[in-house]
Amino acid sequence: MIGLLVATVSFTLIVVIVLAVLVAVTVLPAYAAVQMADARRFSTTRWFVVAGVTVLAGLLGAYELHKHDVSRGLLLVPLALTWVAPVVLWLLESGQTRIGGRAGLHE
Repeated sequence: MIGLLVATVSFTLIVVIVLAVLVAVTVLPAYAAVQMADARRFSTTRWFVVAGVTVLAGLLGAYELHKHDVSRGLLLVPLALTWVAPVVLWLLESGQTRIGGRAGLHE
């Protein structure tokens, strides 16, 4: 009986950790990019698309490295790519609308 309880708790913790990591590399970069773009009055649509592309590129890169059986540490490199859009927005100032774009009246 105690073994079943340990297995249930262990499985639940593993699922929670995996879901937290997936949210950290998919949802949070896009959310952070949109919030930062809105705060700087940049185009939120542009930065959502940029964040989506970098998230997909990072996940596909990690998948390809995983398929080729490389070191687990190398998988962190493409996963770090998912945070490129918020990092670029963090480096931009509010007046740099050539890169950041302008928020339209509808945004």
